[in-house]
Amino acid sequence: MKFREILRRCVFGTIGYIGSRDDLAKVEWQIRRNLPILGEFRLILVATNFVRGGDPGLAFANRAIWRSFFPDSIVLDSKRNRGHAIGAADLDNLLFDHCKANGIEWLCKGTNDIILEPPVLEIEVRAADFYFLNAIDFSAMKKYEFDFEAILSRLFFPQTNFYVINVAKTDYLVGKRFLDSSHAIVKGIPRFDGRIWEHIPNWSNENLLRKCVQRNCLTRFHLMDETLFLRVLQVVNEYAIDDCSHKNLEINGICHYHGITEPRDGAPKGIIHV
Repeated sequence: MKFREILRRCVFGTIGYIGSRDDLAKVEWQIRRNLPILGEFRLILVATNFVRGGDPGLAFANRAIWRSFFPDSIVLDSKRNRGHAIGAADLDNLLFDHCKANGIEWLCKGTNDIILEPPVLEIEVRAADFYFLNAIDFSAMKKYEFDFEAILSRLFFPQTNFYVINVAKTDYLVGKRFLDSSHAIVKGIPRFDGRIWEHIPNWSNENLLRKCVQRNCLTRFHLMDETLFLRVLQVVNEYAIDDCSHKNLEINGICHYHGITEPRDGAPKGIIHV
């Protein structure tokens, strides 16, 4: 079946950080870009955190932007911002908690910096509880000694920027006590630079998502076949990409976009089409 059939079961939940009016402009650009795909979903959920001590009008403006496109969208504002990694997990939990509390079975989870193009609807899939893209960077490939066959057969390290999950079959996403204890550790680190994995071994949002899938014994489907995933590995290797979130790689119509936009036509620039 086509992935479109799965997406139509889902609510779309997106997370993001708003630090300035410029961030709001990026959100609006992203929504306009994604409108043809976002229209496939029955409901839009938005979870956001904000710059500490910033303009209190940012939350109101963010809500107004989303509601101008999706009047029935549900906008969830976090009362705290605990940094890039822990803060993202807090926002992911906001989406999960809302789904759990409201009997929402299927969640398509994205971020405010994801571009979705029509090919995503046409991916051939089979029934599963979890649909994902594997994440890998150049340093991880070194650990596999650049053995592509081993990576193809053994890797399960799901990206957190885009996935579909049957929330009803999970207990929770990330333990809140674990996040609290992680935050207590990083608060005690002088001049903490946000690289939490350098201070707490194996800490990553991808690993936490993987643990949720494994703990709940979810069946899974990789949104890249072996041929496409091999091309991704070749690109990561060729460019020595040391960011497992695959920024600016368009994969089956999914792109974690951190490129440059053209002011006149708003077309994305700098994307590598895998």
